[in-house]
Amino acid sequence: MKNFVNLPLKNVYRIVGDDYYLIDLAVDQLKQACGISLSDLNQSFFDDENFLAEDVIDACNQMPFMAEKRLIILKDLSKISETDKQKIIKYSKNPSPYSVLVVIDNNKNFTALESALIDCKTFSYNELDKLVQEKVKEENFKIDDEAIKILIENCSNNLSKINMELKKLFSYCLDKTITKEDVENLVCKSDDYTIFELSDALSKKQDNRAVKLLELMLANMEPTMILSLLAGHFRRLFHAKISSLSNVELANFLGVKEFAITKAKQQASNFTAIALKKIIELILNVDYMIKSGQMSAENAIHYLIFSIMEIK
Repeated sequence: MKNFVNLPLKNVYRIVGDDYYLIDLAVDQLKQACGISLSDLNQSFFDDENFLAEDVIDACNQMPFMAEKRLIILKDLSKISETDKQKIIKYSKNPSPYSVLVVIDNNKNFTALESALIDCKTFSYNELDKLVQEKVKEENFKIDDEAIKILIENCSNNLSKINMELKKLFSYCLDKTITKEDVENLVCKSDDYTIFELSDALSKKQDNRAVKLLELMLANMEPTMILSLLAGHFRRLFHAKISSLSNVELANFLGVKEFAITKAKQQASNFTAIALKKIIELILNVDYMIKSGQMSAENAIHYLIFSIMEIK
């Protein structure tokens, strides 16, 4: 498993990334590096509910008890004032030697923090393939390549979800072997992957497959949520189709993972730019029909799916 913490230990860390399994792993490694065994005495946690800049700084300045350092964690603050933000940034320039301040900062409030950066972004397919194989081997299980591929795709490359689904598979597969069929039957597909599959069916005019996928989604979420996911997905395909930016640049521009852009470019090749523009306009019209009461949300989403298949 990945090692996030290099010695000597820093006094301030900023964690970014969208995989919360990796974030938890990084925090756990920092806790171990601090030599903490008595969490109640040497660890403090702050979020929007209890955050005060003065309390954070006071916690950082306390001496550790039977540990090398105290661990202070700030998690995804969204309501922080500019004044409090500047107090934390000022502290980072001259931090206490007795503590490690960890700022989980996916809201990007602390880009000016003087800190070591830990990036918990989603792993590449090859990295995930290797990690899955290692985890399976640790549990004395076997898994074939096709099963790994489907597991990673269904989980949208998210290690947090992969880890959770592997635990389910370990409990179910009593013969210590995980097959493609086991993954297909047991692993819940993420919303992103289901939308990708639905879009793929629409691009190939596979009406029966598209309807089955839509019904599967309607059983688990509201039609308006599906409409929102489709809107975001087809906007991404349109940008992938017409943009001259690199995958990394486009991912940063759209606020998504680079993997999502790679997949979007692959799928966008099945549509013309004009067709994608028409689909986006159609989604906007359907959204208006729902909000204006011209059509129920469920009827509207079915109308949308069949209308997209008519677009050339």
